[in-house]
Amino acid sequence: MAIGCNAVLSMGKGALFASQAAIQTTGNNISNVNTPGYSRQAVMLQENYSINYNPGQVGQGVKATEIFRYFDRFVENAYLKQQSSAAHSQTLHSQLRYVENLFNESNMEGVGTALTAMFDAWNKLSKSPDSLATREDLLATAYTFTDLIRSTDTSLRNLEDQMNKLIREDVDTANRLMQEIAALNREIKANYLAGRNNPNQLMDERDQRVRELANIIDIDVEDRGPGADYMLSMKNGFPLVQHDIPFSLEFRGPSSENNLTAGSPYLTTPQGKARFNGRDSHEYTLEMVAAPSGADNIGVSGANGTAQFRVSIDGGRTWLTDDNGQERLFNANDEDGRVRVGNLEIWFDAGEVAVGDTFVLSPKSDVYWIEPTVGPINISTQVYTNGTMNERRITGGSLGGYLEFRDYRVGEYRDRLQAFADSVAWEVNRLHSQGGGLTPLNTILSTYRVGRATVPLGSPEALFKWSEHLQAGSISFAVYGVDGKPLIPYPGSQALTSINFDPTVNSLQDVAAAINAVSFTDNDGNAHTPFIATIYDGKLQISTSVNPHASPPQNYTFAMTADTTGVAAALGINTFFTGESSSLFAVRDGLSTNLNHINAGRLNGAGEINIGDNITAREIAELASKAVSIRTTWNAPTRQSIPDYYGGLVARIGADTANAAYSAATEGAVAQDLYDRQEEISGVNLDEEMTNLIKFQASYKAAAKLITTADEMLQTLLGMKQ
Repeated sequence: MAIGCNAVLSMGKGALFASQAAIQTTGNNISNVNTPGYSRQAVMLQENYSINYNPGQVGQGVKATEIFRYFDRFVENAYLKQQSSAAHSQTLHSQLRYVENLFNESNMEGVGTALTAMFDAWNKLSKSPDSLATREDLLATAYTFTDLIRSTDTSLRNLEDQMNKLIREDVDTANRLMQEIAALNREIKANYLAGRNNPNQLMDERDQRVRELANIIDIDVEDRGPGADYMLSMKNGFPLVQHDIPFSLEFRGPSSENNLTAGSPYLTTPQGKARFNGRDSHEYTLEMVAAPSGADNIGVSGANGTAQFRVSIDGGRTWLTDDNGQERLFNANDEDGRVRVGNLEIWFDAGEVAVGDTFVLSPKSDVYWIEPTVGPINISTQVYTNGTMNERRITGGSLGGYLEFRDYRVGEYRDRLQAFADSVAWEVNRLHSQGGGLTPLNTILSTYRVGRATVPLGSPEALFKWSEHLQAGSISFAVYGVDGKPLIPYPGSQALTSINFDPTVNSLQDVAAAINAVSFTDNDGNAHTPFIATIYDGKLQISTSVNPHASPPQNYTFAMTADTTGVAAALGINTFFTGESSSLFAVRDGLSTNLNHINAGRLNGAGEINIGDNITAREIAELASKAVSIRTTWNAPTRQSIPDYYGGLVARIGADTANAAYSAATEGAVAQDLYDRQEEISGVNLDEEMTNLIKFQASYKAAAKLITTADEMLQTLLGMKQ
C-alpha cells in the first residue's frame, strides 16, 4: 500500500468490508436475540500499519481481523458449579413434596389417625372383653391400620422404582452430552485459526451442552483455549471429557467389591467375594477384625478360627452397635452359615482373609464411572450420618438429587416406618401371646420363618427377624380336658407346664423337641403328653394329641400364658400381627374367622380362662401412651410412645422438605444471579444492537463516499493527462 489515489481507494475498500462485516454480525445478533445459548458477537477492528512519509506516518485504514463472542469463562464456571448445586436441591425438594403429601396427617386421616383408632378399639374391648361386636370393631380398625402401613410402604417403594427410571434417563443423557461435547471439541480445534477464525457457533453449542450436563451432575471445566485442550471432570476429579475423548457412566444392578489389604491371602482366592441376598437402600461396608485366635489371617470357617466382621453404612465412619452401644460382630461364614445383617443375608467365598480387609456390598442399583483400565467405580451419592456428603461421589445435579432422595430420604423413611410397624407388632404381640381368648387352642402355626432351625435362635446365623429380642427364661402352657378345665387342678404343685429356653443355646428344633417332651401326671395318676410340635419350612406348628383318658377320647386343648423369653411373640404364636416387613404387615390369619382367639384377658394361676378378664386388652390399649424402646437397624434405640415415634417421623419429613425448599430457593437465587451476570456480558440487547446498526450503516456510507472520492481523484488525474 502506498500514498495516493490507489491508497485512498484501498483504504475505502477495507473500511467498506469492515463496516459490512460489522453490519452482518449485528444482524446476526438481532436474529438470535431469543436463541438459547447464543453469545453476542462483535467484529475485531484493527488499524492497518502506517508508513513513513512526508510530513510523517500516514495511516492505511482499518481491517476486520476476526469475529469474537462476548463470554466470561470465570463467571460461567461459577455459574456451572452453582447451577449444579441448585439442580440438586430443586430435584430433592420436588420429590420430597410427594412424600410430604403422603404423610400429611393434617389434611387427611392417615396412619397416625388409624393407630389412635386401633388403640381406642382395644380400650373398648377392655371394657367389654366378651363382646363379639367389639372384637369385630377392633379387627376393622386393625385392618385399616395395617392396610395404611402397607399402602404407605408401597408408595415409598414405588417412588424408589420411579427414581431408578429417572436416574437411568439422566445417565443416558449425560453419556450423550459427553459424546457431543467431545465431538464439538474436535470440530472447534479443527476450525480454529488463532487471530483469524473463531468457531463461535460451535463454542456456543458446546457451552450449552456443558450447561445441560451441569444440571445433571457436578462438573469442573478446564478450558485452555479454542485451539487447546478442553476438559470436563467431576468435582472428585474423575474425568468426563478429555478434549475429544468422552468417558461414560453406567447404571448397573447390585454389586460386591473387594478392598483388600496389601498381601491379603484373599487375593489368591479365585473370584473370592462377599456375597448377599436381599435388597436395601444402604451400602454396607464390612471390615474384618481380629480373629478369636489372635491370628492375622483368619479363615472363612477356617483353621485359625472363624473370621469376624463389623458393619457400617457410611463407609466406615461409624459401625453398627447393639442396644447397649456395643459394636456388633458377625461371623464370616460360607454360604451354609450365612448371617442376617439388616435386610441382607451375607456370606463369603471360602478362603483366608486378613484383618483390615474390607468388602463393600451395594444391594441396589448404582451409578458407576467407567474407566477402561481401572474398571467401574461406584460414584453414587453417599450421605454420612452427620448429614455431610462423600466428596468422592456425586454431590450435585439432578442425578445427585435423585440418588439422595432414593437412598437417604426414602430409604430412611422406610427404615423408620419399618421400625414403627415392628414396634407395634412386637409390643402388641408380646402382650397378646401371653393372653387368653374366649376359647382355648387346639392347633396353631407360627407366622415368622426361621431360616435355620438347628441354629440358636438368638444368633444372626438363625436368619430370624426377631433374634435380638429374645432372652433366657421359660414358656408356660395350660392344658385342658374335654370339659375345658385345666388337667392339673389348682391348688397343686404346678398349675402350668413350662419349658426353659436360652436364645444363645436353643434352636427352633430344640423348642419343638421341648414342647414334644412336655408330659405330666394329673391327680388321678394319668400320664399326659398333650403336644405335637413340628417344623414346616422354618415355621413351628403346635397341635394337640388325642387325650386317651377322655371318654370318648378327644384332642387336648391348650393356651399360652407367661412367656419371659419372647419366643412366642418372636415366632408369631398366639399373636395378633404378622409380617416380616412393612409391605407384609397384617393381622394374623385366622382371627377374622374365629373372634374368640382375640386375647382380651390373661389366664389365672390355675390356668383358667376367665371370660370377663381384660388385662391383656387394657395393657395393649395403654401402649398408646407407654414409653417403649424403638430403633431401626442403624440408629440407637429411643424410649418414647409409639404414637410419638410416628409423629416424629412425620415431623422429620416436614423438616426435610422445608430445608430442601430453603436450599432450592437460596441456591437457585445465587445461580440466577450468576446467569444474569453472564447474560449482561453475552446476551443480546436489541437497543444496543440497533444503535450499532445505525453506527455501522453510517460507517458503511462513509466508506462508500471515500471510494467515490478516490474515484473522482483518479478521474481528475486522468483528465489532466488528456
